[in-house]
Amino acid sequence: MNELANLVDEAEIPVNILCIDQFSNLGGGQRSLLDMLPALSARGWRPSVATPGEGPFSAALRKRGYRTHTVACGIYASKKKPLAQVLKYAFELPRMVSSLAALTKTDEIDLLYVNAPRLVPPAAWIAYRTGIPLVFHCHNRLLQHSAVTLTGQALELASAHVIACCQHAADPLREYVEPQRLHVLYNGVAETAGRPRVSHRIRRIGVVGRVEVEKGQLEFVRAAKLVSKEFPDCRFAIVGAPMFSGTEYYGKVIASSEQLSVDFIGWQENMAKVYSDLDLLVVPSSASEATTRVILEAYSAGIPVVAFPVGGIPEILHNNQTGFLAEAATVEALAARILSVLRMDNSSVEMVVRRARREWRQRFTLQAYRDNVCNVLAQAMQPTTRGYRDELCRSAGAFAD
Repeated sequence: MNELANLVDEAEIPVNILCIDQFSNLGGGQRSLLDMLPALSARGWRPSVATPGEGPFSAALRKRGYRTHTVACGIYASKKKPLAQVLKYAFELPRMVSSLAALTKTDEIDLLYVNAPRLVPPAAWIAYRTGIPLVFHCHNRLLQHSAVTLTGQALELASAHVIACCQHAADPLREYVEPQRLHVLYNGVAETAGRPRVSHRIRRIGVVGRVEVEKGQLEFVRAAKLVSKEFPDCRFAIVGAPMFSGTEYYGKVIASSEQLSVDFIGWQENMAKVYSDLDLLVVPSSASEATTRVILEAYSAGIPVVAFPVGGIPEILHNNQTGFLAEAATVEALAARILSVLRMDNSSVEMVVRRARREWRQRFTLQAYRDNVCNVLAQAMQPTTRGYRDELCRSAGAFAD
């Protein structure tokens, strides 16, 4: 078996990979996939991406020269789903299966790479029926019991490999996935090259990311009000925009920011410019957070980070070593931690920043991330690539003769 797998590799048989996502907007998971695609192509693989429809994500894919497809997938709540949406999903599941099956057959797909949980069940059914390997990249912890059960059983059915971005995201799926098929791979980011942070007092404080309840912009604004009482010359920034939900929460954040020096900058493509304009990044995410990319980007940019001690964040941010964790996930604790950093002497802050940047170089570079993910995909495809299956058929036929 190993000899035949090696022959497949040496023959450089083309490998067609269908990457499947449930969103057309550009969130963290979609940016991770954009980062991965060049590495797939560099290995001689041929990736294409299926999304629910047109949007910034599909436009960015085509701009980079990747083929896109449309997959049948409705719009659902991004977190806990009410019963009506659960029933809607069950009703639409056959259509999702049919849509993915058609793409898989037309493009002679050798690997299904699912970048979000919503499309795991239909992809798993296709993988089970066809023998095509399936890899699920889990970027967030599944919270709803029904979602964990459905996704987990689908992964079990397909004997899928799972890449989880942290232990926190992996834990709910452990009972469904064999240990050798469950891979915890932390995100990696390219170096964010901007203006180096000059040794001076921290006064420009910001939060970066899509504006959603779980990202904590409202907690940030409320903490900023407490901070500004002691440091009235601080200026605050909210970088990002609503993406997977409506604008109601964004309106609350704006309303809460009255009489406070807050700049609403909107979504930005030039992250180097964003980080060069900040002295401190704040990550006030909810307990559903996995390991947000912005922390790693700040590490590479040389920006200190204050964060809530929730989700997968403590797996990548060590208090007083590579960043600063609040004592609890409350507005008061967040404000207290920001204030403690503002009161620090600059050399102490810079020492933490240097350790964080060293941590990025050792653990969180984009190249390391690409290599690790590609190795899992290669493992999942051996020895079940199309070439191997064809060879098995030929061997079986010869034996029968």
